[in-house]
Amino acid sequence: MSDVRPVRIGRLGALRGRLGALRWRFGSLRWRLGLAYGIVMGVALALVLLVASAIVERGLIESTADRLEIEAGLIVTESGGRKGVTPTDLAAGDLAALLGGQETAVVVLDPAGATLAAEANGASASVLEARLGAATYGTILATGQSANGVVPVGATMPRVLIVAVPVQLRAGNGPPTDRGRPAEKGPPPGRGLSKQASGQGGEAAATTETVPNAIAQLAVSLAPVDATLAELQRQMLIIGLSVLVFALGTSWLVAGLGFRSLNRVADVADRVAGGDLSARANLPDRGDEIGRLGRAFDGMVDRVERNLRSQRQFAADASHELRSPLTVLGGYVDILARRDLGRSAAGTRSLRAMRREIDRLSRLAADLLLLSQLEAGGGNLQPRRVELGELVGDIGAAARVIAGDREITIERDGPLPVDVDPDRLTQAFMNLIDNAVRHTPESGLITLTTRREGSSAVAIVANEGDPIDPRDLPHLFERFYRAESGERSDRTDGHAGLGLSIVRAIAEAAGGIVSVSSDQRATRFEIRLPLGKA
Repeated sequence: MSDVRPVRIGRLGALRGRLGALRWRFGSLRWRLGLAYGIVMGVALALVLLVASAIVERGLIESTADRLEIEAGLIVTESGGRKGVTPTDLAAGDLAALLGGQETAVVVLDPAGATLAAEANGASASVLEARLGAATYGTILATGQSANGVVPVGATMPRVLIVAVPVQLRAGNGPPTDRGRPAEKGPPPGRGLSKQASGQGGEAAATTETVPNAIAQLAVSLAPVDATLAELQRQMLIIGLSVLVFALGTSWLVAGLGFRSLNRVADVADRVAGGDLSARANLPDRGDEIGRLGRAFDGMVDRVERNLRSQRQFAADASHELRSPLTVLGGYVDILARRDLGRSAAGTRSLRAMRREIDRLSRLAADLLLLSQLEAGGGNLQPRRVELGELVGDIGAAARVIAGDREITIERDGPLPVDVDPDRLTQAFMNLIDNAVRHTPESGLITLTTRREGSSAVAIVANEGDPIDPRDLPHLFERFYRAESGERSDRTDGHAGLGLSIVRAIAEAAGGIVSVSSDQRATRFEIRLPLGKA
C-alpha cells in the first residue's frame, strides 16, 4: 500500500502535463484563428441553408397553391374595372365531386361556414377537416377573391395547404343569381367553371359581376413538400459540412505555413531567454510583416548581445584590474600594522577597518570576475559525477563551524548522481548556508535536504527566521539587490549582494535552476539539477 500514493501522484502529474499541453495548443493563435474562421463559415453556411430552405419552401407551396387553383377552375375576370365570379349551375355535391384531384380534399361551405358537401379523394380525415379562419371566409365572400393559407393540424400531419375560392351555386332548381348584365354585353355566359369562348380568334367573353354564395375549399397535405425540404436540407447540410471541413483544413494548412515563421521567431526568443544569445531567426526577406518582425528581432538580439558582452567584459576587466591594487594596498596595511602606527589604539582600529574594507573589495572583485565568467559560459568548470547527498552532507558538517548556536540538520533520500563541478556547487551551497546563518536567529534551525523528484535531484536549504517580503522574492537573484523591508535589509553585514547571483549562475551552468519561497515557517532556497545518466 505504500506505493499506491506515489503512483497516483505520478499519474495525476502526467495528466496535468497533458492537459497543460492541450491548453497551450488550443490556446495558440493558429487555433483561435481557425476557430474564428470556422465560426464565421458555419454561421454563413447556416444563413445560406436557412435562406435557401425558405425560398424553396415558398416556391413549392406557391406552386402547389397554383395547382389547386387550376384544379378549382377559378375564373376571376375583369371587365370595366369590375371583378366577378363565374357562376355555376352545379349543385354543391356535384361541384365537390368535380373539383380536386387525387389526395386533394374538397369541401363546399355555405356563407355561415357549414359544410354543404365534401370529397376526400384519398386524403386523410385531418386534411378534410382542416379549415381557415372565419374572418378569411368572410373576406372571400365579400371580395370575391380566392385565398390560401397553411394550417397546422397536428403532430402526425404537421401542415395542410388550403386554397379557398368563391363560387355561386344555383338557388334551388333555378339559374344562378345574377346582378344583371347590360344588353350590349351579349348573352349571359354558359354554365360551368370555365370561360366561354365567343367570336373568332378565341377571344374570351367578359363575365358579369356575380355574387358568390358559397366557398369551394381544396386542401392537400404538405407532407411531400416537407419531405422534399427535409431531403434538400439534409443534402445541403452534408454539402455545407463538407465545404466547412475543406475550408477549415485549407485554412489550417495556410495558417500553418504562415505561422511557421512566427513559431521560428518564438523558438529563437525562448533560446535567447534561456541565455543563448547566438540564436537568430534569419527569416527570408519577403517584404511582408513577418519578415520585418524577424529582421527587427534579430537586430534587437544583436544589440542585446553586444551590450551584454560589453558589460561582462567591463565587469571582468574592472574586477581583474582591481585585484592588483587591492593586493598592494593590503600589503601596505599589513606593513603599517606591524610598525609603530599599529601600537596605538586609534591606529589599530583604523588599520583593521582598512583591512576589512580591502578584504570586502577583494571579495567583490573576485565575485564579479567569477559571475562574468559564468554568465559568459566560462568559469573553468570541470564537471564530473558527484553524489549530491554526500556532497551536501559534507558541506553541512563543515557549515556547523560557522553556524554558532544554530542547529544544522541533514536529510538525505537515496543516491542522487549528478554531473557538476563539485567546487563550484560547494561554493553555491556555502553561499546559501551563509545567507541562512545570517538570517536565522540564535538557536534557530537550518535544514539541508536532498531528494529525488522524477528525473531531477533537488537540494533545499531552509532556515527559520523572518519571512522575505513577497515583493522582494522575484529580485533576490539579481546583482546587488538588497531587500528593503524587514530585518533582512541589514546593509552592514559586509556582503555586496552578489552571493545569490553567483548561486543562480552556478546552477544554470550545471543545467539546473534555483528558486526561493518564504513564509512564516521557513525560507527555502531550492536547487534543482538533472540526474546523471546511468
